[in-house]
Amino acid sequence: MKAKSNVLIALRNILKHNSTRLTPIYKSNGSANATGDNLEFFIKDMFCWNALQYSYQEQKEMEYKKLFSWTGDSTHFPDLIIKGGAGIESKKVNDDSYSTVPLNSSYPKDYITSETQNYPKDSLKNEPILDWDTKPVIYAIGNLNTKNPQNLNQLKSLWFVYGNTMVPKNQYYQEIIKGIRNSIQKSAQSNIDWIKSKELARVHGIDKLKRTNMRVRGMYELQHPEKIFNKYINNITIPKNKSKIYVVILDSDLNELIQDMDQEWENLSKELDTYKTAGNLFVKNINLPDPNGIKSNLPATIFVGYTN
Repeated sequence: MKAKSNVLIALRNILKHNSTRLTPIYKSNGSANATGDNLEFFIKDMFCWNALQYSYQEQKEMEYKKLFSWTGDSTHFPDLIIKGGAGIESKKVNDDSYSTVPLNSSYPKDYITSETQNYPKDSLKNEPILDWDTKPVIYAIGNLNTKNPQNLNQLKSLWFVYGNTMVPKNQYYQEIIKGIRNSIQKSAQSNIDWIKSKELARVHGIDKLKRTNMRVRGMYELQHPEKIFNKYINNITIPKNKSKIYVVILDSDLNELIQDMDQEWENLSKELDTYKTAGNLFVKNINLPDPNGIKSNLPATIFVGYTN
């Protein structure tokens, strides 16, 4: 199944839009969505250009349904899934905070599979199972200006980073979780009731009268892409006060993406070339260490662009 959109289309659309200011999105009752929601809407609009013209959530959703098989809620991972394509998880960070990105109780993912916790299984019925044994995960991490009145609610930077360029396979985290659970069980008293749970541990009756329950949950953070990838592009100069846009993708995924686009790639490539010629877009080939600990490096490409 051919992907209905992809990260290079989103990159082109951001450069074409030439703005990363987050504008209010309204519900049918006239109330505005929260700022964090507005980042999600901006990202969705850049993957679904026709939705950009609308200011109401319900109007946008009509366009999203044409390209996306999942548009997100508060209980599932990720925030967005492209029909036939990648899943996108968006995270908002304020101002110049580049330390860590909070992921809450979900460890970072390289791919979505049928075993991925909290993925929206029932919403992917229109995608044949054979077409997506795995789906790439892209983390969209935006640093939003909240202090400077002149550029209020404008993204200072936006990173689109494929999970497999940063984090190991899901099994790595699952083994750590298994080890923690075993350690907790070994150190606990034998008379407490262990409850099967997706959490690290859940036990009932830890006190003598069995009145107290305990839940142990993992809280994950991911190093900001600025810390991970800046060393590969610190020789690229971006004009001051511009919004910086980055895409980090393995060459193997990039080649698959281009092949999937077929004839559409020729037109998109020409459009991206115009931004490269104008100096708004830089493309650099890099080698990344394999997050799974394999000694060989992974050929990758990083796109660096900017808008007003």
